[in-house]
Amino acid sequence: MYNHQLDAFVKTAELGSFNKAAEAMSISSTAIIQQVNLLEANCGFSLFTRSHRGAKLTTAGASLFEDAKAIIRLSEDALGKARQLADSAETTVRVGTALLFKCRMIPELWAKISEMHPELKIELVSIKEKLGGEASIAEVGLKYDIKEGIFCTISQKGRCGFLELMRTPICCAVSKNHRLAHARSLTLDDLNGEYLVMPITNVSQELDDFRAAVKRRYPTVQITDSNYYGVDTFTMCELNPYVLITQPVYADIHTNLVSIPLETDYTLPYGLIYSLTPSPAVKKFIQAAERIL
Repeated sequence: MYNHQLDAFVKTAELGSFNKAAEAMSISSTAIIQQVNLLEANCGFSLFTRSHRGAKLTTAGASLFEDAKAIIRLSEDALGKARQLADSAETTVRVGTALLFKCRMIPELWAKISEMHPELKIELVSIKEKLGGEASIAEVGLKYDIKEGIFCTISQKGRCGFLELMRTPICCAVSKNHRLAHARSLTLDDLNGEYLVMPITNVSQELDDFRAAVKRRYPTVQITDSNYYGVDTFTMCELNPYVLITQPVYADIHTNLVSIPLETDYTLPYGLIYSLTPSPAVKKFIQAAERIL
């Protein structure tokens, strides 16, 4: 991580003697002197004033001495952190969780996986994400290894791994005082004349197909595009007479909205989203989940 000539330099500076430094490092005095000479040659200036009394730091050497200790310390910390990550990559699966990415199916899945791989362990990582946001994929494999949620078949295709656990249908969510709030189920006909809130196009092929079907049937239907789905999206639909196009799995999030089944054949893939380059632990987890499914 750093030039190990710094070790010889720091030890000599601390002890004030090449001989004492050599003894402390269990190498010869000649080797210590050679290392310091090479460092001085690389730096282009003298680090010590040498005499029969020992080695005394020059002004430049004293400055480098303080920085060199910091460099060595930072290097050791960096290696220690990397070593911990390397060790945990063999046994730890970091599961990202947030309001929109709750662990709904992972607990039951994990109960079975842990029997197959008792060496694996789960670490929950809180993530600040919004459904459909770019950061949601950029952080997979960095801040966390796996999250549970809907797979965006256009925007996320080729950018992450995905294991489908189920298909979730499209439903509608409306405020409790909306005219549709007491309906047991809805059809496309019920959406005629309504203001729909949907994700932007080119995120999900299934939702794009649904959008096209609605517009073909009812050209005058107003659709408000949402760049992402977050708490503010749900609040907007709570305060306005909008119909939020959503999924039943998110009904426990927007509790002030009423979720109503929609009679369509459109469903979205729901499951485990993970990095294209999973760690050994994540590979075991995914392979075990595949066998269970």
